[in-house]
Order: sequence, then C-alpha cells, then structure tokens
Amino acid sequence: MRNVITTSTSRSETWDWSKKTVLVTGATGFLGGALIRKLIDCGASVVGVVRQVRPNSQLYRDGLNQHVRIESGDVSNFNLMRRIFEEREFHAVFHTAYGADVNRVLNEPLECFRGNVQSTWQMLDLMRELQPRCVSVISSSDKAYGCQELPLRENKPLTPLHPYEVAKASQDLVTQSYGKVFNLPTVVTRCGNFFGPNDLNMSRVIPGTLERLSRGERPVLRSDGHSTRDFLYIEDAVDAQMLLAASILTAPALYGEAFNFSYGMQLEVIELVQRLIDLTGCQVTPVVAAGVKAEIPHLNLASDKAVELLCWRPSVGFEAGLKRTVAWYGDYFGADFSSIPYAGLRGDPASCA
Repeated sequence: MRNVITTSTSRSETWDWSKKTVLVTGATGFLGGALIRKLIDCGASVVGVVRQVRPNSQLYRDGLNQHVRIESGDVSNFNLMRRIFEEREFHAVFHTAYGADVNRVLNEPLECFRGNVQSTWQMLDLMRELQPRCVSVISSSDKAYGCQELPLRENKPLTPLHPYEVAKASQDLVTQSYGKVFNLPTVVTRCGNFFGPNDLNMSRVIPGTLERLSRGERPVLRSDGHSTRDFLYIEDAVDAQMLLAASILTAPALYGEAFNFSYGMQLEVIELVQRLIDLTGCQVTPVVAAGVKAEIPHLNLASDKAVELLCWRPSVGFEAGLKRTVAWYGDYFGADFSSIPYAGLRGDPASCA
C-alpha cells in the first residue's frame, strides 16, 4: 500500500485558486472549456490559448472568453509560447490541446504529432528555463497504453500503434522525462472517455447518439458495438486535473508521474447507446455500421494509484453524470426526451480545492 501524499483538507487550506494565474491550452475544447469555467468560478486569473475561434464552444457560447485573457495562435508555435511565458508568471498550466477524433488523425498524423508532442516538449522546456516552479498537468489518454491485458495500470508499458496512440504516448514520455530528469513539477493524466454537457463533437458516441435521437433518428454505431470503453464525467475530470495541480508542488515524489482517472468500467458501446435510448424514452434501435478503423477494442483503467496517493474520489459518477448529460442535450437540442430537469441534477457546487 502506498503512502497518501496529503489530504484534500490540507490541500484546500494551502491552494487558493483565487490567488493563482493559470494557463489553459485547448481553451475551445471540451476539457479546456470545462476547466476554464471551474477556474473562473474559483476566482483564478486565466489565460487561454485559442488556435481557432469556435463560436459554438463553451468558451464563447457561455461568454467565458470575457473573463479570460485570450492568446490567439497555435500552442506548437514556439515564439508564441515563449512570449506568453515571458510576459507573465503562472502558478499552473493545464495542457489540454488536441484531443482529436482518432479517425481524423489518420488523415492528418503530422498535425496530431505537432499538436501533442512538439507542443509538449517546447512548453515543458520553456517552463524549465523560465518558470521551473510552475506546476503543469499534461493530458495524455488511456489510448497511450495501446492494446494489452486489462485492467490498465500506470506501471504497464505503453504499447501504442495508431498515430493518435503514438502521439499521446510520446507526449506522456516527454512529460515523465522532464519531471524525473529535470525535477520539473509536471504530471500526466490518462483518463477514460470524457462525457457530459458542452461536448459538441458529434463524431463521439454520446453527443452523436443524442443528436440523432433528438431528431427522431436511429443512432449509428461506427463499430460493431461490442468494443468496451471506460468513462469519466467531465466535472470529475476537471476536479482530478485541479487536484493534481494542487498536490504536486510540495510532493517531488510525484514529479513526472502518470495517473489514471476513470470509473473502472468495461461498458460495451452498444449497451451505452441502449442506455441513452432508454433515458430519452425513444423507441428506436441502433444501426450497426461497423466502419471504424484501427481502434483499440477494449479499454479499462484502474485508478487505485490516484485513490491511494491523492485521496481521489469522483463526486458525480457515471449514472448521475449520464442523466445530467441526457437532460443537458435535451435542452440544447430542444428535444423533449428527458423527464429529469437538468437544473435539478447539478448538485452542490464542487469544492475549489
């Protein structure tokens, strides 16, 4: 049994986000937007890197951009990032850029490598040179493990094959190197599939299914439906990222470490789609297209390390998160397929610790 680094109580007493300046890359993305909302709510001063203005992203649709210093450009642009680090001092960096659809990467692998790997080594080296006490949380992926025996634990080797897997594994290893060799306070997250409100990438199974159901159409599965996935509700993902940032500065043993965060599920895609159909009350059956290429068939993460070392516990969970998600998309699409009002499922505001 590992020793617990600290407790959530002690972290909340020593890490006041209202006194922190934070950089978030991928600010128009699903995770980036959710992080920025939470950081603003906690009173942090936020700088967001935006490669392309996306009016429909949470950052712009919810007006979060009005409370954020926007830096326009590509996170892999070295001169841009050097200027950003030279102009202000950061307490924390969340690198969430380029969480691309795995099929899209087959058509643009170099863009994927640049967005994930080049951006990471440049940013970490700038922090090594200019801001060595700035903590950073680098978002890798469960896909970095590749296809291997389950459950996936952090001590397993990374065995990627698909370009997206290779890019994420490379980003992961670069971060481990800078943490352990250069003593930089940086860590890696490997998470299950994010889901929740404000994910407008309709190529993903949950928003894509709910979009079709809102139009009275049958959901289309791009796989045979029997691949299994692990999941993490977006609010739980944000809490995990912020928990790590608050933990590592005073815990050098964590520098360069990787952490899994998920619910430890092996849920078949077709079962997930059926749950969504049941929650919406639609009377349809899914279409199995089975056209997907080169995806890992089964993923399942063990999060024991985060539980033992960080006292991590998800505050929402899968079932409640899925109900909140269905209700939010019902509102978003103007579809009357949820009898549970979204406002009633928010729960108490999460801690800013």
